[in-house]
Amino acid sequence: MRVRWFCITGSFLLTAVWQSGVNASFEAGMDRFAMPVLGLENAVQAESLDTFSIEPVGSFPGRFSSFAPDDQGMVTHEFDGDQTHLFSLDGTELLSFTDTRIGFALDGQMMTLTSPRAYGARPDPDTTTRLMTLDGAEIASFPGLGLSFIPETELLIIRDLDEQRSRLANFNGEEIAVLEGIYLGETLGPRDIITYSLTTGRYYLYDLNGTEIASFPGRIEGWRAMPDHQSVLVSDAGQTRWFNRNGDELATYSGRGVGALPDGQAIFLNSEAENSSRLVRLDGEEIASYTGWFPILTSDNQRVVTRSFEDDTTRIYALDGTEIAVIPEAFRELSPDGEGLFVSSYNQQDPDDQKSGFYTLEGDEIATFTGEFRAFWPELGIVITATSQRVDDGSLFIQTHLHSLDGEALTTVEGDFGGISPTQELLAVSSNVSPLTTELYRIRMGE
Repeated sequence: MRVRWFCITGSFLLTAVWQSGVNASFEAGMDRFAMPVLGLENAVQAESLDTFSIEPVGSFPGRFSSFAPDDQGMVTHEFDGDQTHLFSLDGTELLSFTDTRIGFALDGQMMTLTSPRAYGARPDPDTTTRLMTLDGAEIASFPGLGLSFIPETELLIIRDLDEQRSRLANFNGEEIAVLEGIYLGETLGPRDIITYSLTTGRYYLYDLNGTEIASFPGRIEGWRAMPDHQSVLVSDAGQTRWFNRNGDELATYSGRGVGALPDGQAIFLNSEAENSSRLVRLDGEEIASYTGWFPILTSDNQRVVTRSFEDDTTRIYALDGTEIAVIPEAFRELSPDGEGLFVSSYNQQDPDDQKSGFYTLEGDEIATFTGEFRAFWPELGIVITATSQRVDDGSLFIQTHLHSLDGEALTTVEGDFGGISPTQELLAVSSNVSPLTTELYRIRMGE
């Protein structure tokens, strides 16, 4: 099973560090970029270079973890020795840590450190969270298991050791308030904080002074803010309750609330017992029903895309429930222009049965691609897919494939797709063989 992780708002990090286990090395200028890209003539086969070029930039030790948000660095992790490295893109090693993971603030000017063991069944009571500049200067250190930046503020959320309480603090380390639950980052207004407590089974809404505004019952994955951010859908036990921001219940619906029309006058509900979804008005009147669970509304807000978990079929509907198309592969992503969608099928045993497709919203096939869909590179018009095959020693042999949007194969690179740099120029791929390396390539189209 392939799992994709998504942060709830794209605006927070949960990090901590097991301080006694950190071995930080801040020596600048250590060049570990000297390793050549071996066998590139075999690893990369460009089949059409009329408007496409791929240039190897270098090879870094360790598996790819992330690019720095300012595109000035890259993080890799070596499993042997449990070493995490921060490199500049010219190959200079800036920082190195043992038993540590690195995360970045959205502006890329600060980073956080965490030990993966800090989240185990028996975390060390002396665990601390560390906030640093990119050159390794420590700004603050906080007791607790995790740290989250509150966007556009100089405030932090630190998770306490019991994992069901959080502390609101500023960058100077001064505590402002203790909050019930763990920070989620979802807001019902521009200056609100949402937390969730597994102990009480409730969401809590706070202002930035740490004052509780309201709380809402529900399960952890059941939160959906309405478009006006003045009310919320909270799902639990096969039903969805609609609350205003003061915690007053406005209505109850059967099914799990998963979204709303942009005007907020109707909501989408998935049936947890059936392979179906519905669009209902706020008064509960049903507008339409659809086969499959609702994953997304098209960008013109006129069509609904559903996915059937019974057979991985994608269906496209008009809002009124008229079926427009059935596509026999699993939905992955809408194209950025909103005019098409990507689907995939994945057979772990057979690389030849790992494929993806690009379709119009009328269900017409535009192109097919080798491999399972991984990402669309809109700035270059490149579709990234991957194939995998189990080899004799039990490991996976993974290949990353790049295609033009019309289905033309451009390049095949040995290794697992890692990521695209923030400047949209570089491709990171993690190697298949031990010791793992990260191969960095510069991609150009139309030059």
